[in-house]
Amino acid sequence: MLIHVGGWERGVRAEIFERMFRQRKRVFHDEKQWDVKVVDGEFEIDEYDRDDTAYLMSFDPSGAMVGSIRLLSTATPHMMSGPFGEMFPEVSFRSPAIWEATRFVALGGGALQPNGVSTAACELLLGMCRFGLDHGIGHITAVYDAGMARLYRRCGLTHVELGRHRTAEHGTVFVGLWEISPALEDSILAATGLERPASALPSRAA
Repeated sequence: MLIHVGGWERGVRAEIFERMFRQRKRVFHDEKQWDVKVVDGEFEIDEYDRDDTAYLMSFDPSGAMVGSIRLLSTATPHMMSGPFGEMFPEVSFRSPAIWEATRFVALGGGALQPNGVSTAACELLLGMCRFGLDHGIGHITAVYDAGMARLYRRCGLTHVELGRHRTAEHGTVFVGLWEISPALEDSILAATGLERPASALPSRAA
């Protein structure tokens, strides 16, 4: 199950936010060894986790959180206007119709779709497209590595590559732009084998 949660709900839904920030710390700090901010030794939280931030969170049938993604309007401060801007100085966005996706987490070991990708990852990418359609967003941008590029292709996400940057720590990273459209939704559904959602994402967990 996928839910949409606003950053302004952090004070009243502290438990699921703590789960998400703890998972992010495990993935980005412990496993990938990225230079990220760690709070109280167990949470990955930075200045982009604000009240106006949107989150998609994925839960398995038992209620365990198995993934999440962070979404920010590029009309506000975002990572491409901050740390990623140093990698891609030629790429700049500032529009309420273009949003940025970061902090993609999908835990392994769970259910898989026919394309061999975890159900959590597939649901998050479909949810990202659906969020864009439901909120009048024209494009979503993301910075990603080669592994994520392969995952996107397996999930039916076609995009325009706007730039690439070579790092000593993480190899080549890319910046891409997805056009949010019913055609992209159809492509994700066909590639992942997920069922077409009957309605917009719920904002509350059952």
